[in-house]
Amino acid sequence: MTAAPILLAIVRDGHPDAGATALGLLDDALAFAVGDRRTRVATSYAEAVPLCCALAGHLRRHAGLLAASGAEGRRLLADAAHHWRFDVQEAVTDGDGVAAFGVLAGRFPGVTQPTEPHRAGHVTPLAVQVAPYYPLSSHSPDACLSIDGAQLDDIAPPAVLLPSWCNSGQADR
Repeated sequence: MTAAPILLAIVRDGHPDAGATALGLLDDALAFAVGDRRTRVATSYAEAVPLCCALAGHLRRHAGLLAASGAEGRRLLADAAHHWRFDVQEAVTDGDGVAAFGVLAGRFPGVTQPTEPHRAGHVTPLAVQVAPYYPLSSHSPDACLSIDGAQLDDIAPPAVLLPSWCNSGQADR
């Protein structure tokens, strides 16, 4: 994570060849971090985030620069989108689970996704399945997710949900 701002500065201000190399290094970092259980970092939104998800969030914050950096930058953004994050803003009990309202960053894949809830400085040891409660909109990051088998206390704000495959070594990208 420390190198990401430096590499992005090279993309923005450096020679085009150096920028292409920096994009390649960012792509390598994103790919190699997936599935490594030992590689977690503290972020502003959670304490033990998989490095790949933290890097993806950083890359999304620089989407304009990456989109303007040609095919390599756009491909890197597309890869980062697979490392979605859902910031819970409100949650209510819903049958045998929880309905969570919040903001989705990245691209939520498919209909159901295994997730890893983060709360109060730690990862909640839950194996929960998350699915969109309503169809997701490409025009707004606001979303409502259905979290089967979860308890309200585990998902209540300020919980953050991340894809569990990032640390399982089984990336479904």
